[in-house]
Amino acid sequence: MAVLDLAPFNNILSRLEGVADRLERGAALAPQPAATANGPCGAAAADDPAIVVAFDAFKQGKLPGIEAAAKDIGQDVIEATEVVVSGTRFLRELLLATSICKKPQDADWTKILGPVMELGQKAQKACDQRSEFFQNRKACAEAINMIMLVTSPSPPAHVQNVLETFDFHAIKVMQKKNEKETAWIKAVKEMLKELKDWCNENCKLGVTWNAQGKDAVEYFSASPLGSGAGGGAAAPAPGGKAKGKGKGPAMPKGGLAAPSEEVKAKLREGAPAKPAAAAGMSAVFNAIREVDTGNLKKVTSDMKTKNQPKDLPKVQPAAAPKAAAPAPGRNRKGPRGAPLKELQKDTNWVLENYENEQIVMDEATMQQLVVIINCRNTTVQVKGKVKSICVDGCEKVNVICNDVISAVEMVNSDRCQLQTLGKIVAVAIDKCDGANVFLSKDSLEAEITSSKSSEMNVTIPDPDGEDGDIIEMPIPEQFVTKLVGKKLKTEVSGIYA
Repeated sequence: MAVLDLAPFNNILSRLEGVADRLERGAALAPQPAATANGPCGAAAADDPAIVVAFDAFKQGKLPGIEAAAKDIGQDVIEATEVVVSGTRFLRELLLATSICKKPQDADWTKILGPVMELGQKAQKACDQRSEFFQNRKACAEAINMIMLVTSPSPPAHVQNVLETFDFHAIKVMQKKNEKETAWIKAVKEMLKELKDWCNENCKLGVTWNAQGKDAVEYFSASPLGSGAGGGAAAPAPGGKAKGKGKGPAMPKGGLAAPSEEVKAKLREGAPAKPAAAAGMSAVFNAIREVDTGNLKKVTSDMKTKNQPKDLPKVQPAAAPKAAAPAPGRNRKGPRGAPLKELQKDTNWVLENYENEQIVMDEATMQQLVVIINCRNTTVQVKGKVKSICVDGCEKVNVICNDVISAVEMVNSDRCQLQTLGKIVAVAIDKCDGANVFLSKDSLEAEITSSKSSEMNVTIPDPDGEDGDIIEMPIPEQFVTKLVGKKLKTEVSGIYA
């Protein structure tokens, strides 16, 4: 009886063992990328949720440019930039927690966002009005409010509000005409703009929490914001050994035993048949000839295009419907023609149809009015003392004025801001959405009259705080009317108490 020689198989197995050993030694010596959650770009771990991976990619494209621009300016701007960088780290940790925790209750946010409040207070205290970088620090202090998008049902709208507040200080930074500061503030503004687009793509209707997850308060008590815990899995150390021995069982002494006759017979029966040699392209054509074409329809001569009568009317393609023109009305605001700046009747200075401009009006006198009509994304600074100012049909227009004798009127406009540097006596707001009025110390006695308007706020200097501290108050929009005898009595709703 012939004995099967297993020596070749033993040699092959030995060689394979040697190859496996060399591969394992090479993998152990290969450099491993370190994953750090608290690095400048927050490297994502392999098991991070999709929203965190997307946010890491967003940060990596924006923060290095901002930090590089800050280094060209000075220590004050570097510290202000670090506030923004810390804010993005907090936001990343909150986004990571959405996959681990349940959605917090409204009362829980105070406990969770304690480090965020401390960061905001630190940033506000660092704003010194005597410093030439006061506006730079104020802009960054406003920018960190982006962290609160995790609490908003509409993160894109929240980031837009942060951007508008930030823009008030950013404009003043750009007015310095310093190239390095302008490049830096534009980089920060661009980050906020793209953060709004990022929210539209990843959390348009609010971030999604894990309904079956941990309690958020307990999670952040164990891993507070800024501690870096849970920020991503660390990579294995270079040269670390993998779990297990890394190779198969050792070869038995004396080699493998010869198989029995029964085993040989089963191997012969189960051996696969040898594949037939390929016949080249001739086999392909033979297979095509075997296809049954009996069910194919025959194309007759009268069906061919070249045999069609030439006097048949040509089919005209349907004309594309014209886009409907936007209906005129209250919702249509902004430029409607060429920009115009002129003095009419020696009494009215008219600024009309400007967009994305910064205008300084120093020609007006105390006998003249300044009328701003149909403008968008424009800042108008009125120097000197004028009779009155009127903003009509505008969107995102900022007005900075000194002294106004009569009143400042805002009519049929959206998201407009008024800042007084001198004294005004009256402000009238009519049919406006999102009006903000910043009063100086000399204008605290001004009367504010509003009608058919919403989202109105008044900001004044804090009399009990330090220089630069402000107080923001909403103008009531809801009222309660009661019948008292034969008269109606109207009071402000209790929500403004």
